[in-house]
Amino acid sequence: MTNTNCLEGIACPQCGQADRFKIEAKVLMNVSDDGSEDCGLGHHWDAQSFCQCVKCGHSAELSTFGYDNEYPVQHY
Repeated sequence: MTNTNCLEGIACPQCGQADRFKIEAKVLMNVSDDGSEDCGLGHHWDAQSFCQCVKCGHSAELSTFGYDNEYPVQHY
């Protein structure tokens, strides 16, 4: 399957899997001593974000998996 949305161009360099990954994402939170709450502004990642293949466990920066966008992408 060729990815055409938020995983476009991404595939595991070790096993070739392209369907699912664990990707470190950043999110803006309201935080108090009582806990935290998502601000509802979505989340984003960039080429330096941690990525792990759910099939073989290979992990590296997202750029190693083929992500070449130099700017963070916002996802809602």
